[in-house]
Amino acid sequence: MNNTRRGPLTGIRVVEYGVWHAGPGAGAILGDMGADVVKIEMPGGDPERANGGVGPLAGKTPGDPDDWGILFEFSNRNKRDISLDITTEGGRTVFEDIVRSADVFISNLRGSTRRTLGIDYEALKEIAADIVYVNVSAFGDTGPQANDGGFEPVGQAMSGMMYLAGAAEPKLLTVLVLDQMTAITASYAALAALIERGQTGEGQEVVTSLLGSAMWLTGMNLFATSVSNESLDVKWDRMAASATRTSYECRDGKWIIGSHYPPDKFWPILCRVLDREDLLEDPRFTTNQMRIENNDELMPMLDTVFRERDREEWLKLLSEAGLLFAPVYSMLDAVNSEQAALNGYMQPIHHRRLGDVRVPGFPIRFGGRTVGPVLPSPEIGEHTIEILGELGYDDVRIAKLVGDGSVLQGAGTWVAETPHADSSPLRR
Repeated sequence: MNNTRRGPLTGIRVVEYGVWHAGPGAGAILGDMGADVVKIEMPGGDPERANGGVGPLAGKTPGDPDDWGILFEFSNRNKRDISLDITTEGGRTVFEDIVRSADVFISNLRGSTRRTLGIDYEALKEIAADIVYVNVSAFGDTGPQANDGGFEPVGQAMSGMMYLAGAAEPKLLTVLVLDQMTAITASYAALAALIERGQTGEGQEVVTSLLGSAMWLTGMNLFATSVSNESLDVKWDRMAASATRTSYECRDGKWIIGSHYPPDKFWPILCRVLDREDLLEDPRFTTNQMRIENNDELMPMLDTVFRERDREEWLKLLSEAGLLFAPVYSMLDAVNSEQAALNGYMQPIHHRRLGDVRVPGFPIRFGGRTVGPVLPSPEIGEHTIEILGELGYDDVRIAKLVGDGSVLQGAGTWVAETPHADSSPLRR
């Protein structure tokens, strides 16, 4: 592998046979931490290459090639790619050799598809008994929907999440939140199973799903609902929130939000900063609950004061008083945030397609280890010949696999000369 950096997972090989984001996203996360991630694609490629948007954002622009888009980039950074037809005899042999070299195998194909292809856990543990097999599905591996497919909206729908968007009717969160949460959950499962394997020497199958990840993400809401036996759906309205825990628009049209608890402790401080200490004597606003009940009168008064200064002025004054207010950023503001940049949460890279760009960084530091995006997403079959060479395949055998369609070599990578008995060399 050409990537010479050292991260906490350097030396761990992950093999991925998946599509879209929930499974491949886990491989990308493990790759962020230094694992050697080998993505296996059928010759047609991952459908995410040609499709996929994030909410209202298109997954492809007119200038993008047919087999690449920004969503594919996000799901498949830090990977090497081998294009392999595992339904052929030669392709199956290569697949099994790759599995023997792996520590972790990830797939988010349906259970019936994995069994048909012979890439389910029962099949793979016969090839590599100590393999950690990460099984990612839509709804879990038992129950009437165990073999159903699904994308992010089904997980949001069946976890109650669509009633947490702050709207009067169920509403999708138009971000890649649940697919990414599932990828995080799957990577977490892989790491835990690797630790156990290090202690016992035994592999295992670990199972997670879109639905399970969604319910884990909203766990506190579900726990409170279970205890109260009432559906605690959230219809957030800034005009109905505590004055110290709501948002305000400033003179320059930018927003801030407070995050204070307990609210009665911070209410007097807020009034002093706003030069509205008269509100402390108003019997309508004596307690937090009374203020909320009388927000129709209170909030317009506070809004008027906040519109007298720009956001940065207010943030400075509020911070000096010990209040916890933050700017409400747009996505572009977040990308350009100094705080995010200084902590590596947005990192500059030079991308072979995009040029100099900033990308989300890995949110954890590991001492002196290098983590985060390093390699761009691969072309279909970009590393096919490289990986076969690492497995000990000679030039003649590689050329035969290419010739019979068992493997696809990526454009612009290795080219095999016509093989002779003495095995012609491969060249770039």
